[in-house]
Amino acid sequence: MPSTRHTFIAQTQPGFEAIAATEITARLDGAQFIDLRSVADKNGMVRFAFSGDPRDLLQLRTVEDVFVVAAEARDLAPGFAALRQLAHLAATAPGIERAIHLVRRVDPRRGGEGRIHYRVIARQVGRLPYRRVDAQVAVERGIAARPDHRWRLVADGGIEFWLVQWPGEALLMVRLSDERMRHRDYKVEHLPASLRPAAAAALAWLTTPRDDDRFLDPMCGAGTILIERAHLGRYRALIGGDIDPEAVATARANIGSRYKPVSIHEWDARRLPLDAGSVTALAVNLPFGAQMGSLEENRTLYPEFLREAARVLRPGARLVALSGDARTLSDALRRNNRLARCATYPVLILGRRAVIVVAERG
Repeated sequence: MPSTRHTFIAQTQPGFEAIAATEITARLDGAQFIDLRSVADKNGMVRFAFSGDPRDLLQLRTVEDVFVVAAEARDLAPGFAALRQLAHLAATAPGIERAIHLVRRVDPRRGGEGRIHYRVIARQVGRLPYRRVDAQVAVERGIAARPDHRWRLVADGGIEFWLVQWPGEALLMVRLSDERMRHRDYKVEHLPASLRPAAAAALAWLTTPRDDDRFLDPMCGAGTILIERAHLGRYRALIGGDIDPEAVATARANIGSRYKPVSIHEWDARRLPLDAGSVTALAVNLPFGAQMGSLEENRTLYPEFLREAARVLRPGARLVALSGDARTLSDALRRNNRLARCATYPVLILGRRAVIVVAERG
């Protein structure tokens, strides 16, 4: 018997959804991309179909949460009548039972025994005549009225139903992942301005990882990008460094004895002790000029760093850089005749506008 194809939502930080879509289609056999959505400035969403083991979805690195779509409504009334529609949808949609089955394939203990423990999280995009909590209560009542199980509403834990509303449209999902997908267990030490793991994974993914990579993060901070590259597949070597001794110590603590071969150095990224053409991929979180450095310092740092990056990169290698100082990065790239920009992704990092630039060494 062929497996049933379900529709899933991968949730990302804002702007990262297009990057996550490429990981999903590349790493999940048979996954079919459907579309991209956004929840205002809170999250990006990738909708895709997949018929494989749902546990495989939890291995995605550029994604922060995974949901299975339980029900959709595309003709919601414009006024308070929509609340009755939402309650009816939650009470009758057959997809809810299928979603719960998938959740329990991932974690048989989810929801408890006997009565199913559940909670509802509601989000709204655009102007609606009722409050978010009104929609939440409508869905809670609808689920409680379902005859397929006995239900118990809880404040925390249990199976999570997520309702996302746009004007005239609603999406009801059940969360497959838990907090471990967003907060990886390898980070024992933290630094200010450190990237969230899924964002670090996105930078590493955009370098197009290969088994023979000599992968470099020359401003490695807590080491998150290096660790995420290690989880994306085989490599020849991981190389990282930072000008700040505290960052070097933090990266070494987070990496520990894993991810060999790896080396972490204290250095200035503008003067790297590496041979010309010795690096096959580079990903870096540049100082935004806020928590770290300043915009004035960036105008000197960025061009000098890019010249050194071009020196150590092998021809054809990729450089992926994240920055909150998009203008300075663009100006520096424009003046560097050895690096050619090939893609740009506007993103939000903790509510701040930033940009990911992908360039190739000519």
